[in-house]
Amino acid sequence: MPGDSMMDQTREFTMPAVNRVQSKKRNLAGVMRIVPEGTAGAWPGDNQFQCANGYGCGPPSVKLDPYSPFGNIYVDVSAGGPVPFTFNVSSSASWVTLSATEGSISPSNPEARVFLGVKDWSALSGTNMATVIFKATSTIASTSSVSVMFNATKFGEVPADFKGFVEGSGAISIEVAHSTRNNSVSGIAWREIPGYGRTLSGVTTFPRDPMHDISFAPGTGPSLEYDFYSFTTISNSGNITCTVYVSPSWNAGENSRPLAFAVQLDNGDPQTKQFFPNPPPGAVPAAWGGLNGFVANGVIGAVSEFSGVQAGKHTLKIWAIEPAVVLQKIVINTGGVVPSYLGPPESVLIK
Repeated sequence: MPGDSMMDQTREFTMPAVNRVQSKKRNLAGVMRIVPEGTAGAWPGDNQFQCANGYGCGPPSVKLDPYSPFGNIYVDVSAGGPVPFTFNVSSSASWVTLSATEGSISPSNPEARVFLGVKDWSALSGTNMATVIFKATSTIASTSSVSVMFNATKFGEVPADFKGFVEGSGAISIEVAHSTRNNSVSGIAWREIPGYGRTLSGVTTFPRDPMHDISFAPGTGPSLEYDFYSFTTISNSGNITCTVYVSPSWNAGENSRPLAFAVQLDNGDPQTKQFFPNPPPGAVPAAWGGLNGFVANGVIGAVSEFSGVQAGKHTLKIWAIEPAVVLQKIVINTGGVVPSYLGPPESVLIK
């Protein structure tokens, strides 16, 4: 019989009971749901995205610092069912700014977004906590409220004479075309390809002709330099990671010259990155296909690890080794990078 994987006689085919699902049934947790930025969880209620246990979880929390790329963080307010309600938003601290202090949710207006920010960062220091309360009121249900813990942290001051990218939300995210310095060697330099790649653009070395088909030793070729200022490291360990997103391309040259570039932090040794693995003859690398493969994503992430990193000014250098390498984006993780398709938005750039 269809769907029967056993060879023995099927004894009975019985259609299960069919129940009517009420489209207007209220949710047990209440009329309102809130979803803070950066989480898949919804409060109130119990689910696996709120905490490891999936139940009995505490209130959600959000974080902000002076150099977060957008300067604020949002909380989405939506319905827990078909019942219309009004809501009010209040804060326990005067330094918190709210884009809205009240609103309404109904079938014709199913959600609202409230942005949380800081009124004056110069008046704060260190870690500052506030409770932001969302309170819902409806005509047929009791009043309910959900608290959001708002953490505003000021790590320190950037020197007045610093020019470059500044860590925000635990990351330094850089579009490769926005280098601090572009150093040429033997008439070869990095050049932007506008509109190429997944975000802003790409960069590759030019000119591209037989006269300039040169292979460089790590640390000797054309280079891109990026000045950045960091405050933290991963779990305060002194370690950071740097992911350079590179366009997938075959190692089409000689076997002794696979596609590669090098990454260097400050005066450390350059780390060579052969980002495209050598597949068996007549085959493709294991990571080539699939839903999360090189082709589907359009990039390969080449990861470098650095230790003993202290807060302050740093310079990241990207060195050319072989031609035909196309870079797209750089993400330095100081402890705040979370999984996402395009990576964090570009960090604040002080010019």
